[in-house]
Amino acid sequence: MMMSENPPLFKITPEMEEYIRARSTDLRVATTCEGPLLFSIRISPPKPTDRVLTVAGRKVYVSAVQAPYIKAIDASMLPRCALEKKKAGR
Repeated sequence: MMMSENPPLFKITPEMEEYIRARSTDLRVATTCEGPLLFSIRISPPKPTDRVLTVAGRKVYVSAVQAPYIKAIDASMLPRCALEKKKAGR
């Protein structure tokens, strides 16, 4: 999918820009039973229908199912394991 040079589709909090920049892979906002969560594309591969953003040099794919409902990509989208690592200072 080609990303157009339009303004970002969603607000991205500074904390999440930092998180995305620190990752070693592109990421995807996927639908889960806990709502939209942000995963490595190794765990949740992108789909052809995803919206694509570029953040800090990384691609962030957003599920077409979630895209209409998301106003911002923020810390509420981090899986619990990522939050636990962050609290532990890792």
